[in-house]
Amino acid sequence: MATMITNECINCGACEPECPNNAISQGETIFVIDPQLCTECVGFHDFEACAAVCPVDCCVTDPNNIETEEALIARARALHPETAIGDNFESRFRKGEGKSAAPTAQKSAQAAASADSSVAAAPLTTATAPQTSGYAEPADNFISLPPIDAWEIPLRCFKCGQTHTEPVRNFMIGNVIFCPQCHKSMVVRDNLNYHIRTLLTDSYDKWQKEQEAYVSRRETELAEFMEKRAKEAQAFESHQQRQLEQIRERLAGLGENYDAPGKPIKKGSRFGWG
Repeated sequence: MATMITNECINCGACEPECPNNAISQGETIFVIDPQLCTECVGFHDFEACAAVCPVDCCVTDPNNIETEEALIARARALHPETAIGDNFESRFRKGEGKSAAPTAQKSAQAAASADSSVAAAPLTTATAPQTSGYAEPADNFISLPPIDAWEIPLRCFKCGQTHTEPVRNFMIGNVIFCPQCHKSMVVRDNLNYHIRTLLTDSYDKWQKEQEAYVSRRETELAEFMEKRAKEAQAFESHQQRQLEQIRERLAGLGENYDAPGKPIKKGSRFGWG
């Protein structure tokens, strides 16, 4: 069943970047979820990411759009053909079998704290949420090139036509190489030595430059990603600060305007006379 956003949405935008399918967008008045793109995070998480980060719990299940896990994972695979999603995928239908749904547990703790506050009033304080994430930067497993002299080159004998291999170090100018089959000799000339050394040197230089460019690009992308996440965290913190002030103001208004028993009544106010 696809997830939907109710009218309680406060347009904080916390849910939009969390959706792995880009199914969430800004509507006319509130954020909306495209049911044709929503997979309830099946294939990516064992919880619904939008509901986990929503500060007002307005990302809920749509009772009019019920779908099976099979339909949702099929949609996820169709939306992400570049991603290999095997049989052991993350799914809210299999909660606890994959990654820990830390955001859901955090929301349950917050709900319990909210229930306790209705029984006994407590001072309003800001709390730092535990930093949990299922994301881990994959390691770069670079392939190491062997030393240039460790290469071996197949060489065809012009006499017997048989092929044998010779190490690169044997292709020195003026060096004599003997065929192990017919024992015919050949002399390494300058043009052969030049082509071999040039091919290897150029290939090694290109290999190194491409690897350095790859590392630089990855570092830039990671820095941009971390900057974006920091801005999102700052924006959400500002949103929570505004919510906190609203709660304080409303509580202050209740205490200020409470019509307590025995409260003096202003003279003339009963009949509306001045």
